[in-house]
Amino acid sequence: MRLASYLIAGLLTTIAMPALAGNVAVADSQAAIMATETAKKTFEKLNNDMKPQRDRLEQLRKDIAAIEEKFQKNASVMSDKDKRDLQKQAESKLNEFKNLADAVQKRANEVQQEMLKTLIPKTEVVVEEIRKAGNYDIIIEKKNVIFADPAVDITKKITEKLNAAK
Repeated sequence: MRLASYLIAGLLTTIAMPALAGNVAVADSQAAIMATETAKKTFEKLNNDMKPQRDRLEQLRKDIAAIEEKFQKNASVMSDKDKRDLQKQAESKLNEFKNLADAVQKRANEVQQEMLKTLIPKTEVVVEEIRKAGNYDIIIEKKNVIFADPAVDITKKITEKLNAAK
């Protein structure tokens, strides 16, 4: 029974293949967008704007590690009050770290969403232009393809057209 279903699936695939034949291309739309000058500038600006927050996160990480090390070294000779104080200090730093990391991540997501709001419609237009110019019957998202000859990958063309469109 299982063998029969495999044979039928293979036969259907063979029958369907001529229908899929034609001028086919693949593209990684996310990579095409992220490689644009607009995306690069957006993330460069974000990195510059968020440098103080990233520096603070790094300092908090170092502070937490130092507290942890101090606790491990001195726990056996510390009073219960000193241990509680050190624990409160660590919790405070951890909370600040988490809140700041969440804020940085939220800001990065907001910036990315804003950028995508402008680039996705442009990408759709560019893909349609490339489809018409290349007389493609099908353009498939690259992540949905097991194998594609690099010659049919139009990702770089999309990026180039997006950069030219500004």
